[in-house]
Amino acid sequence: MNILLINPPIYDFAVYDFWMKPLGLLYLSSLLKKEKHKVGLLDVPNRFDPYFKNTKSDSFGRGKIQSQKVPKPEILKDMPGKFKRYGIPEKVIRERIRDFNPEVVMLTCSMTYWYPGLIEIKEIIKSLGIKPVLLLGGIYASLLGEHARKLGFDRVYSKKENYIEEIDLEIPENFSSFPPPDYSHYSNLSYACLSTSIGCPFNCPYCSSSYFCKIKEDKEEEQIAEEIYHLYKKGIKRFAFYDDALLITQERLISLCEKIREKGISASFFTPNGLHSRFISAEVAHFMFKTGFKEPRISLETADEKIQEKLSTKTSNYEFERAVENLKSAGYRKENIYTYLLAGAPGISFKSVEQSILYVAKTGVKISLAEFSPIPKTKMEENLPDPLLTNNTVYYHYKKKEKEMVKVKKLTKEVNRRIG
Repeated sequence: MNILLINPPIYDFAVYDFWMKPLGLLYLSSLLKKEKHKVGLLDVPNRFDPYFKNTKSDSFGRGKIQSQKVPKPEILKDMPGKFKRYGIPEKVIRERIRDFNPEVVMLTCSMTYWYPGLIEIKEIIKSLGIKPVLLLGGIYASLLGEHARKLGFDRVYSKKENYIEEIDLEIPENFSSFPPPDYSHYSNLSYACLSTSIGCPFNCPYCSSSYFCKIKEDKEEEQIAEEIYHLYKKGIKRFAFYDDALLITQERLISLCEKIREKGISASFFTPNGLHSRFISAEVAHFMFKTGFKEPRISLETADEKIQEKLSTKTSNYEFERAVENLKSAGYRKENIYTYLLAGAPGISFKSVEQSILYVAKTGVKISLAEFSPIPKTKMEENLPDPLLTNNTVYYHYKKKEKEMVKVKKLTKEVNRRIG
């Protein structure tokens, strides 16, 4: 069966390739190929698509995605800034879908507010006069299933499903049984993304991780090391972990580092989702540094201890400060350590955010401001008129918090500039 996997174009005010790959589709591709299906991948926002020329990256493999300005949806008409479409042009998408002639098209959508890209793909397929089975899954479909079903796909798969009946595909019940993600679709890669686990034991009110996975599921360290080694032999030297709780079991991370080094892998590793400071012991920091983990990012959210108790019990200021010292002692330079702070969330005043910024500044490490948006199926979700308003760029304008957000972003920039 001809099955085409599509990661649609992105419609947004600002998008950056911060180690961004449709990892769910890549796992799905591996499963489909095991069943002897002919599988294609159309990753529309891929900035290394052969259509694009002279694509540039920073030293860590990240970079801008080519885009063009498009009209704003009516609900966003008063938003400042340019609304853009990111990815290869529609005419190229049209040609590739026609050439592949799919019997089944499986789409994903990572962010709830990126659904306009799904509409574009559906309209393109309709205009081609072909009638493949259209299946939709991914984060948007899981968090906003009712909204997704209104788009008119043949089937919307929400949450974790173990059987896709339209193609008679069994999905492994446990993540440990998943094959490696299939990167064979890419002719040019500046990095690869993977997960050593799914799920998180914490239940933070702003995060949907516990909605997707009630328990944390791990792959064995040797499995992960083999996945990395397979890609490393193909020339990939940068790897980003998508785990929500990479360090929960410190011994597991240390074991993974040992196996990576035993295989002679000399690569760079990144943790864009953030690390729990509680678990960054001196030993863990040492192994991370020696193995090649770059730019460690610590999740703090707030330095207000009363708010910490309300948000979760995953960290404390003492644990954060100890983590910073452990990372510095292991060899990390202060300007290469980042701390995630949450701004714009209910119950966290902007005055409190400013105080948290100044608190982190005293430790000598940089700050990465995480602009809050209400994620469906979390304790902080909101009943908004349209998922487009869950975009963190849009949300604080919708809530009329522009001045406060601009102020804390300016303070963050000043603090980071002083650190170096």
